Amino acid sequence: MSELGSFDNPVKFKDQDYDVLLQKCIKSAVLFSDTVFAANQSSLGIPVDPDPKKAVKWLRPKEITSNAVFVEGTMGTTDICQGQLGNCWLLAALSCLTMHPTLFVKVVPSGQSLSESYAGIFRFRFWQYGEWVEVVVDDRLPVREGRLLFSYSRTTNEFWSALVEKAYAKLIGSYGSLKGGIISEGMEDFTGGIAYSLHVSSRPPRMLWRAITAALARSSLLSCFIQAASVKEIGSVTSEGLIKGHAYAITDTDKVQKASEEVLLLRLRNPWGFVEYCGPWSDKCQDWDFIDDAQKARLELAKVEDGEFWMGIEDFCRLFNTVEMCSVNPDSMSGEASDDTDTPSWTLSSHQGTWVPMCSAGGSRRYPRSFWKNPQFQMILSEKDVDEHDYGEDEEGEEGDGEDDEEGVVVAPVSKTEKQGEKKKKCTVLVELLQKYRRQKDKVHFLYIAFHIYKVPLELQDKPGSLDQHFFSNNRSVARSGKYRSIRSVWRKVHLEPSSYVIVASTYRPNQQGEFFLRVYTKTGNIQGFQDFPCTNNYSVVVMSKPVLPEDLFRVQKWFDEKAGSDDRVNAVQFMNLVNSVLEKEYELPLETCRQLIFGEDTGGRGRLNRAQAEKLLTSLRNLQSVFFQFDEDSSGTMSPFELSLALNAAGVECDNVVLQLLWERFGAGEQYLPFCGFVSCVARLQVLFDLFESETNPELKDKGINAWLLKLLAV
Repeated sequence: MSELGSFDNPVKFKDQDYDVLLQKCIKSAVLFSDTVFAANQSSLGIPVDPDPKKAVKWLRPKEITSNAVFVEGTMGTTDICQGQLGNCWLLAALSCLTMHPTLFVKVVPSGQSLSESYAGIFRFRFWQYGEWVEVVVDDRLPVREGRLLFSYSRTTNEFWSALVEKAYAKLIGSYGSLKGGIISEGMEDFTGGIAYSLHVSSRPPRMLWRAITAALARSSLLSCFIQAASVKEIGSVTSEGLIKGHAYAITDTDKVQKASEEVLLLRLRNPWGFVEYCGPWSDKCQDWDFIDDAQKARLELAKVEDGEFWMGIEDFCRLFNTVEMCSVNPDSMSGEASDDTDTPSWTLSSHQGTWVPMCSAGGSRRYPRSFWKNPQFQMILSEKDVDEHDYGEDEEGEEGDGEDDEEGVVVAPVSKTEKQGEKKKKCTVLVELLQKYRRQKDKVHFLYIAFHIYKVPLELQDKPGSLDQHFFSNNRSVARSGKYRSIRSVWRKVHLEPSSYVIVASTYRPNQQGEFFLRVYTKTGNIQGFQDFPCTNNYSVVVMSKPVLPEDLFRVQKWFDEKAGSDDRVNAVQFMNLVNSVLEKEYELPLETCRQLIFGEDTGGRGRLNRAQAEKLLTSLRNLQSVFFQFDEDSSGTMSPFELSLALNAAGVECDNVVLQLLWERFGAGEQYLPFCGFVSCVARLQVLFDLFESETNPELKDKGINAWLLKLLAV
């Protein structure tokens, strides 16, 4: 069976299995009613209309019209019309998808019908952060005053587009959560491709037309919009019949001969299904009177108000601001046609990650003390694929780098010799960072995100662990996604010299909770991976090897003489009082931490310490306190959680980022600062787990390594 999450074996959303549910419904002769995305107000996600006449009813297609069908004839761009929901971005993407049958059947599996084997259940597939997800829905659709409330088809008895919209609403959380968006989101979720923007003014009209034509030929999805100058302008109609701030699908290009002039045309579609362009080459324009019937037949010119229209490329460049493209693979992103079949194939490496406050959410370069704590991903480039004649400026996901976030970085100037040395073959890399699950229910809240790429010097390439604060304070990035942006994804295609690199994914401000998906395309032969290394433990050498101080030895002996029981041992309360009589007040330990320390010793299950064990623990705590002092800047008995890895290193323990993140979740989540007792608990727990791993005799468990062992048991 194919890998889970692949197109052939998609993840079943909410564990709903289409085939099992279908057979159950057929066997019981009961139409499917979805309890996960129920026919209620919560699924609508919009305010209730106070007018009783406008109450929403949930009806199945054949309750709306007796001759209802899933598809009438073939699926096309004019099947989709926008209802009473501001989701033109999604429907424009769906209009684009209908132009590419091989891509379309990935989203809308064939063989679905409102007649044959009908059970009121349908399935659709969407790409979600590296995985294909299959979403099951029933066919109860929201209706107001006898009409579909949301998406509908111009062919009134056709319902496939309304059902796709319902499935996507279920995936996101509600219909209401689909309001307002960028068309690139829909494009990526329908194809798994990479979406990016192309400013219309960036290319001359004829060159732009060729780029759009080539992209369509390579099965890229394309749309466009007119930038609204203000919120008030969104939805306003221009004198040419175009809507500002509204997503249009680009569905085709062609050319016609008007007398001796060759005219380059684009075909656009308004997802509303009405309100059309009325300028040159629009449906009813007299320009068509000078075009012969054969050309009009080839273009399938239809002079009806269906939202679809033709426009000349010069007028398009004058009226529109941005073209959104979504390419299924990086080769399609060149925007130019190519017959080169010898181009090396691409290798995709993807990584799931999280930004955890006080742990791995270090913020931008403006926060140098925590930036280095952001997730870091390794990339080794060795296979060169282009030389200096094959590329120009590196491409970006948006215009310019914006505000410089690398102020204060001390770097040596680039010498003339180094600049001359840049003229050699390089490696093509495309990186995209997507933040996950920010469009939920009735809220859409995107963080400001970006990524930076750093070249790792030779002397650090074999060093385990992440790059530290010193490195980032003295090195500039060699590439970055641009300014931090509050959108779902940022990307950049760059050309880098063969070497080792690290990609750092970050939010603009530190301590912002979030999940992300990073994907990196490189030419075959290059290596990418997470900065992972086996956790190591030298605690016994660094901390426990130091001798007991004479005064501590005297104190322990006296304490035992006065407090110990008949077995010459002390319990947790007595040990706590002993320890806190030595440690400074801000560093005193609570009873629970002392219990944890005792059970880390070999006490024979009695939970009581002998003299030697108490001496050893007291010495260790003194040494841990000395370590902690280095990071307790205000002598408050706490330290910044971002310093946890450094403090552990000073205590002889090195952990990779994934283990560190779990440590923080286990011992400090929700706190602004890490107290000394939390640090002690963290170290004590690690020592127990390291010791258990050393004594483990199961070869299968040992082969998985210490990191897997820690990740499994730290959460227990």
